[in-house]
Amino acid sequence: MSIQITKLNFSYPSSNSNLFEEFSLQIADGWTCVAGSNGCGKSTLLKLIAGILAPDGGKISCGGNASAENGAVYCAQETSEPPENLYTAFWSDDNEVRKFFSRLCVTEEMLERYETLSGGEKKRIQIACALAECPAVLLLDEPTNHLDANTCAMIADALKEFTGTGIMVSHDRAFADSLCGRTIFLYNEAAAFAGGRDCVAFDSYSCGLTKALELRQAAGQRSRGEWERLNAKAAAERSRSSALQEQNQKAKARLSKKSVDFRDHDAQAKIDVARISGKDRSTGDAKARLETQIRQTESERDSVKKVLQRKEGFALCATDFSKPLVVQECVLDVGGYSLKIPHVEFKRGTKVALTGQNGAGKTLFVHHVIEALQKAGRSGEALYLPQEIPDEQREAILRDLYGLEESERGEVFSTLYRLGSEPERLAQLRSGGPDSGLANASGTNDAAGGDGNNLSPGELRKLMIALAVQRPLSLLILDEPTNHMDITSVMALENALAALDCAMLIVSHDKAFLQKVANASLVAIRDGDHGELKIM
Repeated sequence: MSIQITKLNFSYPSSNSNLFEEFSLQIADGWTCVAGSNGCGKSTLLKLIAGILAPDGGKISCGGNASAENGAVYCAQETSEPPENLYTAFWSDDNEVRKFFSRLCVTEEMLERYETLSGGEKKRIQIACALAECPAVLLLDEPTNHLDANTCAMIADALKEFTGTGIMVSHDRAFADSLCGRTIFLYNEAAAFAGGRDCVAFDSYSCGLTKALELRQAAGQRSRGEWERLNAKAAAERSRSSALQEQNQKAKARLSKKSVDFRDHDAQAKIDVARISGKDRSTGDAKARLETQIRQTESERDSVKKVLQRKEGFALCATDFSKPLVVQECVLDVGGYSLKIPHVEFKRGTKVALTGQNGAGKTLFVHHVIEALQKAGRSGEALYLPQEIPDEQREAILRDLYGLEESERGEVFSTLYRLGSEPERLAQLRSGGPDSGLANASGTNDAAGGDGNNLSPGELRKLMIALAVQRPLSLLILDEPTNHMDITSVMALENALAALDCAMLIVSHDKAFLQKVANASLVAIRDGDHGELKIM
């Protein structure tokens, strides 16, 4: 069942412009990945297809039906509430329905304690319930946030059996590549190209997310290179035109009789012959031809979309923290679980990837490292970016931002821009009260809060990093730093972190991200009530 979107128009009530304007797109059967920056309409597009939001104009049809509302299931990022069909699907007499719970290892005991389940367990239940509906269209919004590699693989295997039209919003390149044979990249034209419209456009690729990003980057470089070549050519032609103009003026001066004595008949006769023969008209004719060529070159240049380039990366403040942090070999015992820790040394340039299944002790080790810093009186040297940021900390972060001197705040905004954000919107959030939108910063809608008034978790994470790098740091501790971030921000962050030389401890399941950033590896392995961190 293909999805046909025709001349779609949509805007949020609080917005002064259309998010989608005369937007047309066709999505075929199978899995398609939708990618793009925060605010470009990814989640909104899924909700429009699902019928959760109503378009202002245009049409969305699925297999000839005017609406996808009855044949589409939308899985949001959040899993705090159990799916409506959880109990009826789990206890169904239909083995074809129940098999999804078995495949995703969902047990009766998990249903009884839903509120206390981990994010990964809740996500498995959410997707099992969605598949149990046997929808014609399945829509997934960032399905791998907070999931370990094993859970991602389990969910991917279950989704491979889905035979309808699947659309996922994802920044996880490995996960998206394992399922999707097509990629739709959404972007705001005005932010992407000089002279573009202030609404969403798209590029379509017949490949997975990783390859699509490579193709997009290469196409952007070619497009900008072609624009610059033609612009340089037009500039050179204008320079030659100016030189011919000067020669033409001199030629006209030579054909003037104003400086010739009226009694010098020979000189006047020579000027008359030159005028009649057109001997000195060649520069003027050449200039006219060149002006035509300039118009053609400029027209050709203007037909090429000029790709706007963003600066990327950031530099830490100069630091005198040359002493490494040493974590001694030990065994941690917490709540009946023991974790064996090896001797680990975090020194400048050491970037450790900490991986392993959820519950194996990754967070336990992170807290152990933080305690070691505190005991050594060195907690001021580190930044810890947790998976989830409490409300009170969100409010404090924004207060910290606007407590800075104007020049320091400008540096933070510059770093945010280089991490793929549009910092202008932060100027509207000058307090942590309910009117600022910060109190709702946990909202997961695409446009940093759906109506554009809230600070999204991804933006909040980038703001914490931008604030932290304004002071000297010796250690960055990042727990799932790419969660809630769009793919452009993830790539900007990985490029920036790869260029830094301070020590890092990074907990992540994003293989592509870790391959770009990390140069050392710790793997948490659990066997019953015992676990071990192994240096790989």
